[in-house]
Amino acid sequence: MTIGVEAMKILKIDNNKGFYRTSAESEWVEIDAIDKEGLMAVLDVFLNSDVEMDSLDDKELQNQAQLIIYKCIFDKLSTLLEYKNKFRDESDRKYLKELKKYSDEAISSDPAQSD
Repeated sequence: MTIGVEAMKILKIDNNKGFYRTSAESEWVEIDAIDKEGLMAVLDVFLNSDVEMDSLDDKELQNQAQLIIYKCIFDKLSTLLEYKNKFRDESDRKYLKELKKYSDEAISSDPAQSD
């Protein structure tokens, strides 16, 4: 988790159209133009960064193709987010004792701490 850095939005709905992007610097592209490389880039950003996605709950897509594609990608990423957070939590709990032990050892062996 990066403190002080805003999450990048990778999926958005604007003017009843769905869009995606693969970096903060890239232009928004309509979701029905996504290809395999675009999908893999979105997935890579999703797995390696804090991201945001507009939900379909309060928005509407007029184009049926965009609706299907957006909903499918959003649903898959949302499910993956649950597993990503669960994995992170389980890893943190599993290694908490060791992390604390080595953090405490590093502090106690630090000559600057012994003053």
